[in-house]
Order: sequence, then C-alpha cells, then structure tokens
Amino acid sequence: MKNIVFDMGNVLVKWSPKDIIETVFPGQSNAQDLAQKFFKAPVFYDLNLGKVTEQEAAKIYSQDLGLPIHIVETLLTAAKESLTPVEGGFELLEDAYNAGIPLYSITDNVHEFIQYLKERYTFFDKFKGVIVSAEVGILKPCEKIYHCLLDQYNLIPQETVFIDDIAKNVEGAEKVGMKAIQFTDAATCRQKLIDLGFTQLS
Repeated sequence: MKNIVFDMGNVLVKWSPKDIIETVFPGQSNAQDLAQKFFKAPVFYDLNLGKVTEQEAAKIYSQDLGLPIHIVETLLTAAKESLTPVEGGFELLEDAYNAGIPLYSITDNVHEFIQYLKERYTFFDKFKGVIVSAEVGILKPCEKIYHCLLDQYNLIPQETVFIDDIAKNVEGAEKVGMKAIQFTDAATCRQKLIDLGFTQLS
C-alpha cells in the first residue's frame, strides 16, 4: 500500500445536520425532520454537484421551505461554521504527511464550503490532489468519482486505501479495486492503516 485517500466530512471535520439546525433554532422539537428537509433536499444535492451557487440555492430554499431568505443564509453560514475538527483526524493526517505517505482526498462538497475550509484550515496543503464533487459534477459512491482521482494522479487502486465514514462510499471505492476503511474514530482508523502496511503510523 502506498497512498491514502481521505473523505472530509466526519473524518477530518464534523458534519451533523441536526446540530446545525439546533444551532439556528435552539430547542426545535423537530430538528431532525427539518435537517432532512434542508440537507436532503434536491437543491442541496445540486449544490454538491456544482449546479447552483450558494446564493442561488438560498432563493430556492426560501421558496420551497417557506423560510425567509436571511434564515436560509444563516443556516448555510452555520453549516460552514459547524465544520470543526474531528477528534484525532487532523493528527492522523499530519502524522501520515510527516511520514511521507502520499495523501489525497475525495469529498462530496460545495464550492463555498471548500473555500471556507481552505480559509480556516491548512490541511489542504497536505494533499497531493483533491477531488471535489462540485468541481467534477459527480457524487460518491458513483465509480466515476474514484476514477477521477485514480486517473488524474496515475494511482494504482490496489496500492491505494480510501477512508470514509459512510458504508456505501467505502463499497464504491472497493468496487474500483481500492482498499477501504469505514471511519468510526481516528484511533481505530490508524490501527487499520497500520494493519494494511502503513507501519510509519505506529
């Protein structure tokens, strides 16, 4: 094994739609339901596919959910601000980088969210390459998004391990020949990487 590919959400930075809703609407009894309506809406998928800008999406959300546009904008800002470090994630990335392991990322993500992360954190500097769904118009677990990374950076799937918190995304990576780890916590992930041959992380 030579290369490690990181997902971002719930591997490096937290992603919890319910918590985002509760930040904007404290004490909301149906926060989970509203989180579903907001973050599982077709327009959010369009944001992740790069089909609409955040500004355009805010107008659609306002119309579809009957929310004032300033509330929608507050929710989108809260979503970005919620992207705080997962415990141990940055340290795992840093250790792998310092060990000289080639690092990459595949993330289902929004243009504006990526810009926010680049302004707030320095972990993008650790990657030799990043594939963002909004830039390529493909979402995991479609096999094409994994091939975007493998082809663009001439990576051999069997030499590459992909880390993601979502089972279907892990399975998508395995379908193209990559090794894959479903992330639960950084310590367990580190041990699984060591077991795959990345002994530099011991």
